[in-house]
Amino acid sequence: MPDREGSAVHKKLYRIYYTTYYDSEHEEVKRKLKEKYGVEPADIKSSVLPEFRFLELPVAKGGLEKEMSELVSSIIGSKYVKVDWIDTGV
Repeated sequence: MPDREGSAVHKKLYRIYYTTYYDSEHEEVKRKLKEKYGVEPADIKSSVLPEFRFLELPVAKGGLEKEMSELVSSIIGSKYVKVDWIDTGV
């Protein structure tokens, strides 16, 4: 079976969840993540709660949850940030 690393079938990424009422903070989070990790975060919008933000950041290296959480928290001024590392190949 061919290696599917990096294909649509097998992904490694971070999912970042937080709330902010300010689009400017949200845009700053996306800009800082792109600057730091070199990839554009995918912005998934909530149709129910517009202040709930959910980003996917395709970074294959695990173990960056705390670092990403601290980065987002420093921008939005809240400690309520959840970061999950997802490996769909497991």
